[in-house]
Amino acid sequence: MNNAAITKHNIYNQLVGFSEQDLSDIANFIDFMRHKKKLGAKKVVKFEGILKNYDIDLSVLKEFKQQTWQHVDQEFNNG
Repeated sequence: MNNAAITKHNIYNQLVGFSEQDLSDIANFIDFMRHKKKLGAKKVVKFEGILKNYDIDLSVLKEFKQQTWQHVDQEFNNG
């Protein structure tokens, strides 16, 4: 048996005793993790028109987003 199968079996055993609401919350968390994993995949953006032949690094957008929402995280952690 491989490690993934063993881990899945252990997780299944840990679900015993949870209420229907708890199981629903766990299922929602699993969906969230799958969605988060999909977002981590690199997306290729092909530009057209005047931007067609330029290499554009969009990684600065991630940094901009983090800086923009940093105050919300700080207020949440302090509150």
